[in-house]
Amino acid sequence: MHAPAFDYDAITRDMPEARVKRGENYADKGWVSLVECSTAGVLAHVLGEQGIAYVVEVSAPDAADARCTCKDFADTGLRCKHVVATVRTVLDADPETLDDVADRLRRLLDQLEMEERDDADLLVERARRDPALLRELEGEAAADS
Repeated sequence: MHAPAFDYDAITRDMPEARVKRGENYADKGWVSLVECSTAGVLAHVLGEQGIAYVVEVSAPDAADARCTCKDFADTGLRCKHVVATVRTVLDADPETLDDVADRLRRLLDQLEMEERDDADLLVERARRDPALLRELEGEAAADS
């Protein structure tokens, strides 16, 4: 299995119900793009209602270590709807999807190296935290295949 053992009840226990429902709605709409997923943690890009993609990281089973680049998280330090959406997406994903995500950045790095990009490592590292760059690089890789 390529995902942390998240405890959804523990993650959502002290959150306002409206925040949980909005996060679940984001997951249901497919607004979560899993970037990295392993037993050590998850990195995702989550599209918000304003069309802005946020970077979310979670590894602890109760999301006590969660981080998100959204303003709500920055202002309160509390788990946000983007964290809920990420965890829910991981929990709902089938094993094949999680396997695919586990190899996503390695495949991108391989493609960039095949293109003889001297900056392949740097680009992949930047793409982890830059949703637009990741989409662009993966789009270029898909177009070249």
